[in-house]
Amino acid sequence: MKFKRFVSRPPVSPYAPQWDFRVGTSICEDIDTNSLSKFLLLKEKEVKKLPTSVRVDGTESDGYTGLGSNSTTAKFQSYNILTWNHPEIKKLRSNIARMIIKYNNECDNKTPNELWIHSWYNVLRFGQKIKPHHHSANPECYLSGHFNVQVNNTSTAYISPVNQINDPEVIDIKNVPGELTLFPSYIFHYTTPHYSFKPRITIAFDVSLQRYGNKNKIQL
Repeated sequence: MKFKRFVSRPPVSPYAPQWDFRVGTSICEDIDTNSLSKFLLLKEKEVKKLPTSVRVDGTESDGYTGLGSNSTTAKFQSYNILTWNHPEIKKLRSNIARMIIKYNNECDNKTPNELWIHSWYNVLRFGQKIKPHHHSANPECYLSGHFNVQVNNTSTAYISPVNQINDPEVIDIKNVPGELTLFPSYIFHYTTPHYSFKPRITIAFDVSLQRYGNKNKIQL
């Protein structure tokens, strides 16, 4: 597992901002991404028929990704990929569990005996991109991540939690098929535009300390 670290300089002023987080990546060599991409594309029409996710105020939501309501992303509240019965998804679930332990070891944090996870997927066509967004910033937020199923010459960028508007500090990581990424859920991130006629497919997920919605338990 590889890590890229964002850490602020030592503060001089008592009011200076501080941050320290890591983006961890690992290649999942046991997952057949070709088989998984075919399966997810076959499920796309079915998923798009599910109810669109909604914000607290009741308006439709695509998770602030800019992909619109007619996307698999916008249905994220209505399904959980990790409950689907497919051999490559079972392998992905195991890889996520192992990677959470490695990530916590790197950060000197204890891994709970059980966690809860919710997962969905993104399908981008030519010219599309995912806009800057984060998954959670509440006091209980934990880890988020994504798995690159089918990608071609795109990158995911992770933004400093403090300097996001004026000359933002960014970690840019080129997307590699079969790579799994973990990062704190409050980190804003986005993708570069997808300029291939072959769909860009990624699986995204949130890991939580508590169960709510249609989250699924991970034993660690």
